[in-house]
Amino acid sequence: MFMSARSPDLSGRIAAEIAGVGPMRFARFMELALYDSRDGYYSSGRARIGRGGDFFTNVSVGPVYGEILAGQFREMSDLLGSPADFTILEQGAGDGTLAHDVLMSFKNPPRYIIIEPFEFPRRRQAEKLAGLEVEWVSAVDELPEFRGVHFSNELFDALPFDIFEAEGGHWHELLVDFQNDSMVFKKSPASSGRTDLPDGFRIERRRGQAEILSSISARMSWGFLIAVDYGMEARAFLEPHRAQGTLACFSAHRRDTDPLENPGEKDITAHVDFSALAVDAVDAGFELRGFADQHHFIVGAAEQLLAALDGHAPDAIAQKKLRALRMLMHPETMGTAFKAILFSKGAGRSAVPTGFRHARSPGFLLEEPATL
Repeated sequence: MFMSARSPDLSGRIAAEIAGVGPMRFARFMELALYDSRDGYYSSGRARIGRGGDFFTNVSVGPVYGEILAGQFREMSDLLGSPADFTILEQGAGDGTLAHDVLMSFKNPPRYIIIEPFEFPRRRQAEKLAGLEVEWVSAVDELPEFRGVHFSNELFDALPFDIFEAEGGHWHELLVDFQNDSMVFKKSPASSGRTDLPDGFRIERRRGQAEILSSISARMSWGFLIAVDYGMEARAFLEPHRAQGTLACFSAHRRDTDPLENPGEKDITAHVDFSALAVDAVDAGFELRGFADQHHFIVGAAEQLLAALDGHAPDAIAQKKLRALRMLMHPETMGTAFKAILFSKGAGRSAVPTGFRHARSPGFLLEEPATL
């Protein structure tokens, strides 16, 4: 039986499940590889970001990203009338670095709740946030009713997804099978109708996204939801150069496209379909308010920060912040790959925060054709 070097129990359990019930959907494989309570890449604490980890993210550039987000949260509180019970909810908090950077940017931090289902990441977050006022819940369903903002940084790209491939004018689903001591993909006809895409064209479809949004909406009396992630609108997934889909794996800053090798030892991800995210959020009771690539988002959100830096001699701290801002904004690093999307609920027609000042109207996302 195939065993990976570092997580043989996980590989063995995946193989045993396939032997017992037949080929599994890729979303199920991904759920086990990333979130198995003992050996999952995220749940076990194996995931690491930054130069010494597996991949870079916005948090990797330093605390300026959290400082910018904190400014957006203050604006959101103002737009809601500065309620005394304004609450910030973070989901997908990683090791707690972003929460730390946000909270340290407030003179009087608001109530802060992290949604974290797994014990090891929660312990790591608690260590990072020692001395700061933070609460934890294990699931969205445990949240109290709140007014404020729910935010996430690279949450939706990590949700499990299924993979579909066009063949003969129809979609076929790629299931995970176990053959000759190895995990392999096996095609199975899907019930998703016809397609005019060429044979071999692949796309991904996420699971659980609508349920998360509905649960958040049910507990938010009024407020905002902001998500930052990498991805694009629906039609961009159908461009010829994306014929192999957007699935990617990362380990020690090396990218590969074989998610079935060494489950539990590397990140598995795919680009977020922001059109689908917008549709699911609106169906959950949110109003789509803004959508911008990260470059334009930071141009607006960091306006006051940039003005302050411009008004002083460029000391070491200012130079470090400027380098971080260039990394966040540059189109060849994170500036165009990452997007920020904003929704509101019960907030009336108040203005949107400055991060979306330079964005075009987001309504086009709701008019995009579904990829599947």
